[in-house]
Amino acid sequence: MDDFRGGPAHGRGVSRRTVAKGIAWSVPAVVVASAAPAYALSSASPTVGSATACKNPGGSCKTRPKGYSFFVTLCNPDPTDTIYMYGGTVTSIQLRDLVIAFLVPPVPFPIAPGGCVTVEYVASSNNSANFSFTVDVEVVWGHTPQPPDPDNHPAVAFSFVVDGSAPDCVCPAT
Repeated sequence: MDDFRGGPAHGRGVSRRTVAKGIAWSVPAVVVASAAPAYALSSASPTVGSATACKNPGGSCKTRPKGYSFFVTLCNPDPTDTIYMYGGTVTSIQLRDLVIAFLVPPVPFPIAPGGCVTVEYVASSNNSANFSFTVDVEVVWGHTPQPPDPDNHPAVAFSFVVDGSAPDCVCPAT
């Protein structure tokens, strides 16, 4: 405690002024640390190794709707942590009725550390004609086997062009 002249009082230990200075310096550090997003400390986002497409003409395959299949290779760049894909979207400005029917493998699924998985996005559309269009993909992912992930990762977004002469898909038996 300070005496009435501003000097330290004897035998009292740490002054209130010293404690107040310490608190004033520690408060901004706590605020800055708490403002950092949770995913800042998390592992790297999945990357896209490749993306291709084929078309499923109407009635040509009993296990696929009329439309397209998009094959996207997703990779986990982290050398130690498994990541999980929870889902995703596929959209196209040129093909407005494109709707995801299902994914193969079904979500959620793991991607091992340093590994890659090729995902088939099966999308229905009233049109499977020969024309070029751009596909926009978003991948929702995290670190827990079931969503939601406590780190709340942003989706990974990317685009690719489907050639106007995309081949017909090979129809899987199941």
